[in-house]
Amino acid sequence: MSRRGLLVAAIGGLLLVALWLWHQGAEGQLERNLNQIQELVAKRPGEKRLEGLRRARDVTRFFDEGFDVEAELLGFNSSDRQSLAAGIHQYRSSSDRIGVRFLDKEHFVDENLGRATTHLTAEFLTGLVDLTGREAYRLQINWVESSGEWRIDYVRLLEIIEEPARRPF
Repeated sequence: MSRRGLLVAAIGGLLLVALWLWHQGAEGQLERNLNQIQELVAKRPGEKRLEGLRRARDVTRFFDEGFDVEAELLGFNSSDRQSLAAGIHQYRSSSDRIGVRFLDKEHFVDENLGRATTHLTAEFLTGLVDLTGREAYRLQINWVESSGEWRIDYVRLLEIIEEPARRPF
């Protein structure tokens, strides 16, 4: 292999290592958590009720003990897993299908304090028979690191960007 080929291979290897380290770091863990939440909230047509209940409950596993969810603009607040799961299930039950995208994500991480804040736009595309709707919200999510896991301890609805066709809760 030529010198140039070795240099390109070395740089490529360093980039892969850097990407792997970033993926393993706090921001990578936050992204993985958000991706899993996004997948759990999404809904495909034909989902059974028990599956919906399980998925709503599974979302709450990303929350730390003593969390708070403040969505005053939608008339929803929660600080316990059961009411949060019930709210998620109620929202998911109101549509046959739900697509979820988290856009404009910004993570602010202080690993020394084990705290992080994410600002994002949550976009939902919902469908009920032949009616399709879009809704979008700006959220603040505060995270706390505990035993190597990043968990949500606070969610606040900052702004309704696009009103839902019907009240989600």
